Amino acid sequence: MKKIKNILLVVTVVSFTLLSFKAPTNSLIFVEAGNLTVVVNANGAPSDINLKKLKGVLKGEQQRWKNGTKIKLALMKTNTNIGSDMTNRIFGMTVKELNKHYLAKVFQGKMSSPDFFTSETELIKYVSEKSGAIGIVSTSKAKGVSTLSVDGKKSL
Repeated sequence: MKKIKNILLVVTVVSFTLLSFKAPTNSLIFVEAGNLTVVVNANGAPSDINLKKLKGVLKGEQQRWKNGTKIKLALMKTNTNIGSDMTNRIFGMTVKELNKHYLAKVFQGKMSSPDFFTSETELIKYVSEKSGAIGIVSTSKAKGVSTLSVDGKKSL
């Protein structure tokens, strides 16, 4: 019986410790509004798109550009600041909801899995080399690469 009381005491202490933990308030920094830019490979992608259509492309609802080029999604990992910000602002979803969405679409055979990156530089390089590729980066990193205007604006 004494052993059970000790186990309960440890569980209680651990539970209290976990409930008392607070994440630092500066642990996640979001990109300021207007500082996301859509980058594209010039082969196939239009020069302008509306936000609704962009969401459809990024959700895998459109598989090819108008000229027939296959769309390749290149996104920042959702655990990065850019990826998390994109998920919230463009999709209006939580990270978990977006990941679940992509898993469902891929397993249903309705889309190819997006390529995820931890580095914006790597994402931009991928987009510039892959015909039909599209991605989202911070505006400051989008210098010297083809961009896509969304509703006539160069940044989101």
